[in-house]
Amino acid sequence: MADQSPGTGRDDGPEPELVAALGAALLDPSWQEGLLVCDRAFRIVFCSRSAAALMGLPDPAPVGESLWELQPELQGGLIELRYRSAMQSGDAGEFVVPAHDVDDGWIEVRSLPLPQAMGFLLRDVSERERGERRLREMNTNLRLAHKAAQAASWELRRGRELHWLDVAAARQLLGAPRASPFDAPLPDWSDLVSAEDRPKLDQAMVALADKGEATFEFKVIGRDGVERWLESRGFVTERDPKGGIARVLGITLDVTARHIAEAVLRSEIAEREKAETHLRLLINELNHRVKNTLASVQSIARQTLRHDAAPGALELFEARLQALAWTHDVLTREHWAGASLDEMVRRILSPHEAGEGARFEASGPPVRLSPQMALALAMGLHELATNAVKYGALSAPKGRVRINWHVAAQAGERPELTLRWRELGGPRVRPPTRRGFGSHLIERGLAAELGGGAEMVFAPSGLKCVIRARLD
Repeated sequence: MADQSPGTGRDDGPEPELVAALGAALLDPSWQEGLLVCDRAFRIVFCSRSAAALMGLPDPAPVGESLWELQPELQGGLIELRYRSAMQSGDAGEFVVPAHDVDDGWIEVRSLPLPQAMGFLLRDVSERERGERRLREMNTNLRLAHKAAQAASWELRRGRELHWLDVAAARQLLGAPRASPFDAPLPDWSDLVSAEDRPKLDQAMVALADKGEATFEFKVIGRDGVERWLESRGFVTERDPKGGIARVLGITLDVTARHIAEAVLRSEIAEREKAETHLRLLINELNHRVKNTLASVQSIARQTLRHDAAPGALELFEARLQALAWTHDVLTREHWAGASLDEMVRRILSPHEAGEGARFEASGPPVRLSPQMALALAMGLHELATNAVKYGALSAPKGRVRINWHVAAQAGERPELTLRWRELGGPRVRPPTRRGFGSHLIERGLAAELGGGAEMVFAPSGLKCVIRARLD
């Protein structure tokens, strides 16, 4: 071999047995990187160039010189201890030591017993050692990740039992008792699947064969008797020439906590739906009773006003009750959370839309009213519409009413709603000599209920009314 450079400091050379042994060793192609031979006193008998480089020795290394004198840095540490232990035992063996003057370098040494000497076959295994260290770090990180996620990885090959890649994680996952031997065989999760979940497992196996991956959940009773929910995810990594599954890698997680949380959430949702259903029943019942009460009030009013009231008073009273009932309908449908102003306007004015063409023009941005505001505005608009039909614009064939509103907001204050009512095309208007119930309701009642005010102007061309309210 070109790498061989025996020293020339001795005339007689090695013994014949030593030469034969060295020749046999050097013929091994896997050990041609370096050879060092020392006698029992660690005097050098033979040293190849690559061995000298790995050991940090002169090239050629002087035969007969002490290894420790040539390389004093090797003394007093792990390297000297390993070499002396191999020499003292006199047996073949292997060990790994740090490489000379190389950061993170490693040398694998195989001792070869020879007559009155010891051969050391050396080779650089730095890459192998680094790879193994990285693998150990990965395994450590994997175990920590498994522990944190309550999971365990596994491998399944056709014709073999399932192999857990992290036994400690698998033991925790499957509830293996702590007192059992650590090397005791662990069950396959498929052996622990309950009968009711067995079809899920069968379907997952079909999906795994068809799609190459599958995820499935199942309930198991662990070795400790505790009921658990597990989730397994498998991926086909090898197939045979016919497309059959040859190897599957997967991970199984404990998802019991998630199932418990989902069960609690489902229970809370069911209770909430039950409560909401009960609340709707109560609201509907309340609405029904309110309507019955209003019907009773209407009946009493009819009997009371039939003989003692002015003509039309009963119809006016019933119309007011009907407007109140319509407002209750809208609020009940909205669960008394409020009502849309646009809807309230159109609902209250719809009975007065008669004849050809629209009698009302309503416009404004979307506004939500509180129940109290909705009731107050509904009654006010009803009084305005009734007055318009009897005396105002709607008493004329071409008369009409224009309604518009807007919302203004100032910093630090509640938004203010302004609604304007204007009658057009009706008879000439004269201010009333006295204020009736409707006028008092609008000017005083609305001001109290809305936290704003209402102003009626009896202009000759038609009634004008401005209503202001502070919104919530």
